[in-house]
Amino acid sequence: MPRMNVLNSLEQSAFKSPPLFNSAERKRCFDFPLALQGIATSLRSPINQVCFLTSCGYFRATRRFYPTRAFHPRDLAFVAERCSISMDAVRLEDYSKETIARHRQLILEFYGFRTFTLAGSALLGPEIKRLVGAQVKPKTIFARSIDLLVREKVEVPGYFPLATLILRAIN
Repeated sequence: MPRMNVLNSLEQSAFKSPPLFNSAERKRCFDFPLALQGIATSLRSPINQVCFLTSCGYFRATRRFYPTRAFHPRDLAFVAERCSISMDAVRLEDYSKETIARHRQLILEFYGFRTFTLAGSALLGPEIKRLVGAQVKPKTIFARSIDLLVREKVEVPGYFPLATLILRAIN
């Protein structure tokens, strides 16, 4: 199979990174309902609270999850300040993979979304094949796939799972 990219390297990098918020967007995306704040306050450690809420804000904005190492320091500081937590207590390396998985599930359930692994491939397969048959550009197929996932309340995965589905349909 020839090596082909759906997005160029700059577009891939932008897609893999959390959104860069200005002040107004940050306030809007990190303004949580009381139910979500209650979930966060029930978490044991300050790092869990801050990372959980930061993930919620990013998910609310993009319907995606990002690795904690990609979280923007300004966003972490903003969420920590809103939770009255010192940034000294926030060490990203203390946020375990098991905790991340539990928090992702809580966020998906709260927003009424399903995981991509369970629902995404089956949902996208026929649509991608239809678009490939109509000779739509791969980048456009990528964007429409994201729109379909959001509309059907399925989390948006990283670049490679989507690109792989598209490239398999093309080849």
